[in-house]
Amino acid sequence: MFARSLISGLLLSLISLAAHAQDDLSQSSLADATLKQKLRSQYLQNDTAQALINLYGRRQGGGASWIASSALAALRIATAGGSTVGSGPYAVQQEGPGVGEALLVALPFMGYGVSKLVRFSNSNLEQTLTSYAAGQPLPAAVRRRLKPRFFSQPIIQYKPIPVVPAK
Repeated sequence: MFARSLISGLLLSLISLAAHAQDDLSQSSLADATLKQKLRSQYLQNDTAQALINLYGRRQGGGASWIASSALAALRIATAGGSTVGSGPYAVQQEGPGVGEALLVALPFMGYGVSKLVRFSNSNLEQTLTSYAAGQPLPAAVRRRLKPRFFSQPIIQYKPIPVVPAK
């Protein structure tokens, strides 16, 4: 009973924080998109640089999906109801897993998502592109991850469109 009220309180606080931080989140994702657009236009004629931008964008999305899906799985595990074993006067009510068990299960998957976000951050992308443009070879780990599908994606030249904030 206590775990359910704790989960409900956490959910309400997360929803209110998400609503409060929505402006900040949209600004940071807008800054990320603007950075990638700037890099795409800067390296418009370089297909390897475009493939690197595609690779880093995919890996960042993958990291975010690992974090979101493991958080949802932890929430589901924590709110799983108990079960009743037996019937009649000998029925035994068993409680479901608690918050600690749910976090214990989800933590490795969240850690994997965070590690993807850290390894494939925009600052690492900029550093890799800068060193590649200076004539240094790509690191072996990055070369190994560059697949033909990243080269086959069309290169789109972005045109900035003025954004009017909603009131």
